[in-house]
Amino acid sequence: MKRFTLTTLDAAQLGALPAGSVPRFNVAPLQTALIRTADAIAPARWGLLPPWRGHGGKRGPHVVHAPLDQIEATPLLRNARKAGRCLVLADGFFTWRAAPGGKPQPIWHHRADRRPVGLAALSAKHKDDDQLSFAVIGGEDDPPIVIDDVETWLHGKLAAATALLAAAPDAGWRAEPVSTWVNAVGHDDAKCVEPLRNPAQGELF
Repeated sequence: MKRFTLTTLDAAQLGALPAGSVPRFNVAPLQTALIRTADAIAPARWGLLPPWRGHGGKRGPHVVHAPLDQIEATPLLRNARKAGRCLVLADGFFTWRAAPGGKPQPIWHHRADRRPVGLAALSAKHKDDDQLSFAVIGGEDDPPIVIDDVETWLHGKLAAATALLAAAPDAGWRAEPVSTWVNAVGHDDAKCVEPLRNPAQGELF
């Protein structure tokens, strides 16, 4: 997952939101997004940072994606899986497909009802300034993992939470070609999800 969206902020579906929260139509790595931790919904930076300072007092490199097969072997990810499991609040994500002419066509994947979901992620808070950051579980080109059992993922024992990651990929997404406006990271408005054809013709994958 390279980019994602949270186009509506329905407190009835999401819960209490931080003051100043706004819809997002094109969230990219290193930007701030809303995540659900074990305690609350909070803004966090997409790019997991180690909670400690590295050599020379510098922060370590950020981790945007946490591939499943690397979590156990990576101390930062392994520790975050134990104590920093979280959910990214999203209602869609983008992929790009090859198209005639060589310019990739952006595709917005979303549920038919557009309802938000929680995507599996790992978080950490930096010890110096309390900067909260996260990495999405899965590779850059993998579809996100939707977590339906929120209680077990956020509060359950490690083994039970980890088992949720092995569930079959969510099959409820619609794949809808949208405007190339979304290609620019700086664009973050409704035009990013503007369909190129009748949304009712979106396909499932």
